[in-house]
Amino acid sequence: MNEVEVTWGRALKVWWSVMWRAVLFGLIAGFVAGFIVGLIGGFAGVDRNTITTLSGIAGGVAGIPVGIWVIKVVLTRKYSDFRIALVSGG
Repeated sequence: MNEVEVTWGRALKVWWSVMWRAVLFGLIAGFVAGFIVGLIGGFAGVDRNTITTLSGIAGGVAGIPVGIWVIKVVLTRKYSDFRIALVSGG
């Protein structure tokens, strides 16, 4: 396996690859989770402050699997001059 140098340019490519996906898909997952909690809470007659709090928590929790998925996608992506490989430490 040919190792390449970790440069600022390569680090920027990986960072950007993670960030745009995490922001976009995190916002979508947070919106969907918040919408569902708000809808259920509204029908159940829960007060607005509680719905707001629970929606925020649901959005944050929804972001966890989305973040893990984003990292998995980035780890399998091929960049222009490199790809990320996980190598056994042993």
